[in-house]
Amino acid sequence: MNNYMSKRKKNVYISFEIIGILLILYYLMLKVMFGFIAFSIAFCILGIVLLVYGYVELKFNIDIWGNIPKVYRIIIMTIFTIGLVIFIGIESIIIYNGYYHDTQKPDYLVVLGAGLRGRSISASLLYRLETALDFHEMYPDVKIVVSGGKGEGEDIAEAAAMRNFLVDNGVDPSLIIMEDKSTNTYENFLYTKNVLEEETGKEDFTITIISNNFHMYRAKFLAKEVGFNTYSYPAPSHKVSALVFYVREFFGVIKAYIFKQ
Repeated sequence: MNNYMSKRKKNVYISFEIIGILLILYYLMLKVMFGFIAFSIAFCILGIVLLVYGYVELKFNIDIWGNIPKVYRIIIMTIFTIGLVIFIGIESIIIYNGYYHDTQKPDYLVVLGAGLRGRSISASLLYRLETALDFHEMYPDVKIVVSGGKGEGEDIAEAAAMRNFLVDNGVDPSLIIMEDKSTNTYENFLYTKNVLEEETGKEDFTITIISNNFHMYRAKFLAKEVGFNTYSYPAPSHKVSALVFYVREFFGVIKAYIFKQ
């Protein structure tokens, strides 16, 4: 039994090392392909921790986990299990909302901004804008709100870059409404609602939201908090970076639940 347990533990620690190396390589690949991606460093840190832990256990046979008092191990495993169940539940909701498309005609189409590099459109934002063009083909008379301010490392407001892209791709400039002050998803909808109320004198709007699939659930949640009636028309996300975005979005949803923004 002891030999079996020792072999099993050895395989676990080897697995930790392999997973750690894969996480570090994933982080480096993201760095090379996309530059800075918020939260990706967490994958690198976790990878280093797993790699070092596995190496130390295999090299010195310390059995750190086994030396923790049983009551604390039970508490840790209980917290971990509850957290895992919550994570799986929320991620399931995120994934479902990211692939369900509403095709009803809204009052307005709202395209949420994403990062620029100087003036260059990021991959995430490009997917959103291409999806906006697809939706525009279905309802060419629906006005489009482009929403996004100027963030760090950006030479112009995201809304301005989005407007330029849409106009360059055949959208009538008179159909585009700019909201260029927001710095997060909650502000996207709050400031957009203010702009539409000032323009129309009304307070009740039905909008179709375009954002990347991983972001759609939180976007809909916050839009409803602001007071919009919502449809969703999610854009795809880059397959390589999707993992980090989906994991990061879990924490974004928790924040939205707690702080409503």
